[in-house]
Amino acid sequence: MGSGEAAASRAADSFLSGEGEMKPHILLMGEAVTLTHVVRPALLADALHAAGYGVTLACDPRFNALIGPRPYRTIALKSSIDPATSTALLKQNQPLFSVETFNAYVREDVRLMRLVQPQLVVGDMRQSLAISAQLTKVPYVNIINAHWSPWSDEPFALVDHPLHKVLGRDTGDRLLSLLTPLGSMMMALPINIAALNNGVAPIGAGLRETFCAGDYVVYPDIPELSPTRPLPPNHRYIGPLDFSPQMAPPPWWDAVPGDKPVIYVNLGSSGEPALLEAILAGLADLPVTVIAATAHPGAVLEVPANAFVADYLPGDAAAARAALVICNAGASSGCQALMAGTPFLGIASNTDQLSYGTMVAKTGAAENLREDEVTAERVRETVARMLASPGYREAAQCLKQDLARYDAKANFVAFVGDILAAPLKAFSSEVDTGSHAENASTREPTAASLS
Repeated sequence: MGSGEAAASRAADSFLSGEGEMKPHILLMGEAVTLTHVVRPALLADALHAAGYGVTLACDPRFNALIGPRPYRTIALKSSIDPATSTALLKQNQPLFSVETFNAYVREDVRLMRLVQPQLVVGDMRQSLAISAQLTKVPYVNIINAHWSPWSDEPFALVDHPLHKVLGRDTGDRLLSLLTPLGSMMMALPINIAALNNGVAPIGAGLRETFCAGDYVVYPDIPELSPTRPLPPNHRYIGPLDFSPQMAPPPWWDAVPGDKPVIYVNLGSSGEPALLEAILAGLADLPVTVIAATAHPGAVLEVPANAFVADYLPGDAAAARAALVICNAGASSGCQALMAGTPFLGIASNTDQLSYGTMVAKTGAAENLREDEVTAERVRETVARMLASPGYREAAQCLKQDLARYDAKANFVAFVGDILAAPLKAFSSEVDTGSHAENASTREPTAASLS
């Protein structure tokens, strides 16, 4: 949708409503480095729209075929990084966005906020909003997983690093743990330099602070699985956001035999076809039936006789019929398996995925392999062991019950209502690693107060 069309639509739907009051309008922005960061704001936009708010969703259209049309205004953004590039950068533990990209994004953010004139802006991986929301004085809600929170004690889990090749995994991990504060500061440099370029104070001292910058922060997680120390009142757990493409199942869906355990394999938009092929090879000789989604239309794979493959699958239905899910261990795919009560084998290619997978493994509902550990033999052995051990499913069923107690959409809508009804100073975003409760109601937060 062009800017003129968007402006016309904005004028059409933002007039008086209800008892003569202007309907609050909310802008949601998703940075399309992976499907997850578009899906989550789209699902929350759905909930806000259903609750009567004016809604605009801005994101790159590369995933439109999966998320489908929305019943509210959408605006196309051009994300500078595609999933393949973001995957490569994450594997190398490099910042996703350069100073130049942040500066360009800030200009685009400001343009959009002046066009839409929202009362609130919500972002998922749109880190530039920590700067642009300050420039426009629009309150900013950041969507981020809880293991990135400054109040999380979950250690960074590096999948691969050049030091591992030199020193070995154990020694390399010990040295890297000592270097983590320096590495975290270096990862935060681009956004902090961009903030200074735009006349804003540095956003945060390290990676956790910059990832969680915002006037308000929502975690699409549950504390039972992704715990933190006590949070300030402007940080909220809302619960998991589950998404499955609205699509017809492939022609073979009803022909999948039910006489053997079903393994559902989906490495997501960040997964590589070659890795999927190695996994399929590892499952080829097991007494299982495999249903797999490539998430890469047109990918050419060598498919064994016991596997059924499609570009995409209805993930919730696939996870529900599976005895085991093999996924990238990330919060979206891993949580989808757990919401079905199905354990998963996580194949992690970056820190975010391995961190979430590690937390689930602590509960007994998952096992994880780093991408560089994947061989057909290793996959075969791990899957056979998990299928033979009922404890994995029992743990996953327990987490299913925990997850089912949360209604993420309702919790988010309620939080937005609280935000719009209360003065900004009633909340706090200042990081206090000790007691945060005493003065929380008296501090006036800014997006830079995480520094």
